[in-house]
Amino acid sequence: MSKEIFTVDLHCHPNLKSFNSGYPEPVSNMWDNIHHKMDSKFAKTVEGISQHVLKESQCNLDAMATGNVRVFQVSLYPTERGFLHLRNIPKLLIGKNRINVFQEVVTGYSMDAIVQLKKHYNYFKDLEAEYAYVFGQQGKSQDGKNEFVLVNNYTELQQALKKKNTLIGIVTIEGAHALGTGAPDTDELSKEELIQQLTDNILAIKRWEYPPFQINLAHHFWNNLSGHATSFKRPINGLANQNKGKDKGITEAGWHVLRSLLSRENGKRILIDTKHMSLTARKEYYEFVRNYNAINPNDMIPIVCSHAGVNGFSTMDSSMKDADKMVKSRSHRFWRWSINISNEEARIIHHSGGLIGLMMDRGMLGGLDLIKKITEIENSEKQRKEYTRLFWDNAFQLVKAIGDKSGWDVVAIGTDFDGTITHMEPYESAAKFPMFQQDLIDCLEQNKYQEDLWFGYTPHELVQKIMHGNAMQFYKRFFV
Repeated sequence: MSKEIFTVDLHCHPNLKSFNSGYPEPVSNMWDNIHHKMDSKFAKTVEGISQHVLKESQCNLDAMATGNVRVFQVSLYPTERGFLHLRNIPKLLIGKNRINVFQEVVTGYSMDAIVQLKKHYNYFKDLEAEYAYVFGQQGKSQDGKNEFVLVNNYTELQQALKKKNTLIGIVTIEGAHALGTGAPDTDELSKEELIQQLTDNILAIKRWEYPPFQINLAHHFWNNLSGHATSFKRPINGLANQNKGKDKGITEAGWHVLRSLLSRENGKRILIDTKHMSLTARKEYYEFVRNYNAINPNDMIPIVCSHAGVNGFSTMDSSMKDADKMVKSRSHRFWRWSINISNEEARIIHHSGGLIGLMMDRGMLGGLDLIKKITEIENSEKQRKEYTRLFWDNAFQLVKAIGDKSGWDVVAIGTDFDGTITHMEPYESAAKFPMFQQDLIDCLEQNKYQEDLWFGYTPHELVQKIMHGNAMQFYKRFFV
């Protein structure tokens, strides 16, 4: 297995399950391997119908150390209440307790945390508490073998990498609802009140000792700032309603947030992560960045999509010609929904000096029929080969879209581990990265797979670029 190639993960949640492990205080730390509680017959039933979601933590710090994931963007995520206040509950789940058990099994959160989260919508308060928790997790592991630190810029990152057995976190936020929007009372605020609240909260996070490096403007539900892309498949789309605001553009308040986050006049620049933005909103943002970069060539804003797959469409418009429904992605090799990256978008991101993190979520990398076929393979070695080829096909699609050797500069890793993803069975956690890296190298070396698209790189060099090389160059340029 490949040992010498460390990994930079552009998007993961090593803090999410441990932070929500108890109330009023978490009972677990970020090093703990958390197993989802399943201590009743009903919980076992839920486990059976949600087997596609791993029931233990994927990227706790111990797993990160085992997998040589040295650098990772710690994604703070105040849980959107749309996940907790479900609709169309099947008769089997009627009753508050059973609904809570269902959510406990799927998320890995504690029952106490779930009950408390349902009582309020103060996302910014949640955010501040989660940041304080992650900040306080810095230090040695319980066995003293490893250490976790946060860093604030590329210089600090370089210094920390020189220390053996040191895991390095970079703070990010998933979903700008975290700034205090997307709640029932948001619509009741006047435009002036909303803008003032957002201004104050952005100033507050920019004053953190470790301000966020980037923020997703949108996530799964309407946040009064930006439309979001369809992300829920069956059966979640029948339980959690994400219709409000879906596919809309950027609002006036959203533009205020964008400009305030990107500004250097109120503190450090915070980059915008385009993942989960609707295609309409992404188009608007791409135009904004294109104009800004043309006028400010010495202060470029890079476009980042931290965790995604490709959809195989040539243009953004073609990727939205058909609605994002299951049939759209049934027989194609890629997941065709507009939440994923088209060829046109790959070129736009590349031109801005940005990055695309490919996910470790099988459901975002491949079409329905293909994934069903791969999951049914009983021979583990054959299954690994199919998954690695699918991953490479997503990477090759980006490079083909860009059309030259520099296309390899845009490809990185953004696992979304512990983000309730449909994991690839052989690579279910960060601990498996050495095996995954070696399998990627073997896939190319043994089969000379798509050799015309290597552009002179060796398989080892390509894996090294994807796993950390491109991200480190990006940090050198923009993590200041």
